[in-house]
Amino acid sequence: MAGGLKELDPNLRKYLRVNKLPDVYEALLSGLAVICPADPLEFILNSLSRLDDLGLDALSWDMFIPTNMRPVIKVISDSNLDYIFNFDEYLMPTPEMYHTAYGQYNTKLKKMSFNAWMQYHLKEMKKVQDTENKLHLAEYQYYSQKLQVHLRHWKAWVRYRKGRQAMAFQKIQRVFHIAVGRVIFDAWYNHTLDAKRQREYFELNLTRLERGENMEEEDIFGQGTGEARDSISMLPRKVAVKIFTYVDITDIANCACVCRSWKVITQASLLWSKLDFYEVKRRVTDQVATRLLYKARPYLLHLNLRAAKHISQPTFTSVSECRNLQDLNLSECSALDDEMLTVLVKGCLILLYLNVSHTKLTDASLRSIAKYCSNVQYLSLAFCAKFSDRGMMYLASGKCNKKLEYLDLSGCLQLTPEGFRNLANGCTNLKTMLFNEFPTLNDDCVVTLADKCPKINAVSFLGSPLLTDEPFKKIANYKNLTTIKIDGNHRISDASTKLIGKLCPNLEHVYLTDCSRLTDATLKSISACRNLIVLNLADCVRISDTGVRYMAEGPCAFKLRELNLTNCVRVGDLAMVNIHKRCHHLVYLSVCFCENISEAGIELLGQIHSLTSLDLSGCNCGDQGLAALGNNIRLRDVCLSDCAGITDLGLQKFAQQCREIQRLDISHCVHITDGAIKNLAFCCRMLSFLNISGCKLVTDMGIQYLSGVCYYLLQLDISGCTLVSDKGMRYLRKGCKKLKNLTCYYCKNVTKLAVYKMSKCVEKVNYSAEDFPVNNGY
Repeated sequence: MAGGLKELDPNLRKYLRVNKLPDVYEALLSGLAVICPADPLEFILNSLSRLDDLGLDALSWDMFIPTNMRPVIKVISDSNLDYIFNFDEYLMPTPEMYHTAYGQYNTKLKKMSFNAWMQYHLKEMKKVQDTENKLHLAEYQYYSQKLQVHLRHWKAWVRYRKGRQAMAFQKIQRVFHIAVGRVIFDAWYNHTLDAKRQREYFELNLTRLERGENMEEEDIFGQGTGEARDSISMLPRKVAVKIFTYVDITDIANCACVCRSWKVITQASLLWSKLDFYEVKRRVTDQVATRLLYKARPYLLHLNLRAAKHISQPTFTSVSECRNLQDLNLSECSALDDEMLTVLVKGCLILLYLNVSHTKLTDASLRSIAKYCSNVQYLSLAFCAKFSDRGMMYLASGKCNKKLEYLDLSGCLQLTPEGFRNLANGCTNLKTMLFNEFPTLNDDCVVTLADKCPKINAVSFLGSPLLTDEPFKKIANYKNLTTIKIDGNHRISDASTKLIGKLCPNLEHVYLTDCSRLTDATLKSISACRNLIVLNLADCVRISDTGVRYMAEGPCAFKLRELNLTNCVRVGDLAMVNIHKRCHHLVYLSVCFCENISEAGIELLGQIHSLTSLDLSGCNCGDQGLAALGNNIRLRDVCLSDCAGITDLGLQKFAQQCREIQRLDISHCVHITDGAIKNLAFCCRMLSFLNISGCKLVTDMGIQYLSGVCYYLLQLDISGCTLVSDKGMRYLRKGCKKLKNLTCYYCKNVTKLAVYKMSKCVEKVNYSAEDFPVNNGY
């Protein structure tokens, strides 16, 4: 059939295609194949009749198949129809198609050739690039090797030159030392000759004076120039002035009379910017004070007239003329009244620090301060009992109310909660508040200030027993709080300290002494303060080893430098173990009267090499523990009072190891004898403070050892040393030239005459007149 259709006339074939006979054939065959009718002819006739009704436009391959039987895919494919009706002549390529195919094939060949050529070119370029990189690497390697060779040669040359320089330096240094030695020897030789000539001159002139010869026209020293020849005058001016800053006013006045050079040095403004009359308070009069103030007026910044009893209006008038004065201390000046203070503050308008504690000032003085002292930041009114709540109102409404940062109202018992409210309403920038020795201070006063003063960082309530937890909970809200001091308060509990430890991470100084309700929970809460430096829990009798363990294991142990556990009777050796393990920066430790600490715990303290001050008064410290403490050569201040187990042997071992000890208290160590004092004196020559009171076996021989070696001794207590007599006082007068304070209570063998002679060369002698026998034959 296919061959027959190929031979048909083209017009007839066109007719078949135009009238869609292949499509009709496809539809009939699809219907027959799917339906499979019993009478195919009848199906064909019915289908053609339907097609005639609908027309060729509605023709589709599944037209004669019922809707529910229509397949998804054609039953007869197009290729089969094309084969049947022989339409392949339409699929034969034309010349244009051949031309297009040839052009496409030619283009593909060109692309393949070009790509192959490009790959070859890139490969050759990569080879060239790799070769260049290898050449550069080789050049760099060669250059590096050359540098290494040159560097080795240079290092060898440098070592050689340094060796030569070291040899030259040693030779020059040796020559220098020889030259300096010669200069020193020549100077010593000349000085010796001058001293010899001067001694011979004075011996000669003394003989002439005894003969009554006139020497007024002769030059005493052989030279009449009046120029200074001392070592201080030869120093640079700045150095000489710095040396004179360490002497007091009296010494400066005396130094000005030595020579012209010293007089010029004493006129330096640096020496007159600060005047401290406290050390010479008994000799300060209006005449002396006004003369010195007039001289220092342009330079004076700091003035201390504390406890000056012999000054009056002329001195205060002179102070008011010091316009540059910034720091003024008038504490305990009995002559200071409202009128004098008004004169002062009118003249000194730039005062920053004013201390008028222990005076008789009233509200009028506070009104003057508020009116004229617009820059004052520090104000102390401690123990001023004559001002009232109205004075606080003046202070809060004055010019200084926003600048006032430090206020001391210790002992001002006349103030009521109304006065504190007046103060809080105006002085809102207070940072430091002191209310010590204030037994009438109650919660209302502190809460009022705590609500209005958000910048507080330091508070002190020493001797304020009426305060409860409420004000301290308010204070705990100050995150900048660094210092808190509480003493003698039996109402505060762990609840407030727990809140303080939680909300005040910047605490540095904590004093919670004699607070009987505080327990180990307080230490646990405070241990979270990483910046804690000083912790004082003296007389907190509920503190035990557990609390110390909390503290040692907390973050505060790393920076802690001072710890006071005096009379914490429940603290024992376990606490010493924890302190030894964790507190590596501890400088001061006090465990007075902690009777549960044995010698084993004390031996651990000797291994804390950061300790410089230790107080073991009343502890069970014997010779073994004291010898172990000697392992810490940094100890400078040790108190061993009432340690009855200490004998000469323990003190001898301790003194041989701690040779730099400066302060030692071995009072009431009843087994100490002159032998221990001898070892102590010869081993510890830097002693400046020594307390041997109650050591009844110490005699004049022990005092002789001390006076013969301890030249730096400043304070000595020999109270109760009944075997010490006037002979010991004689030894002290001759040997201890720097002694300033001597205490000799209950020394029955020391006479009044010996004490009187001692008071001429010692600044302060403490004694009881009833204990001294009269010895007229002294």
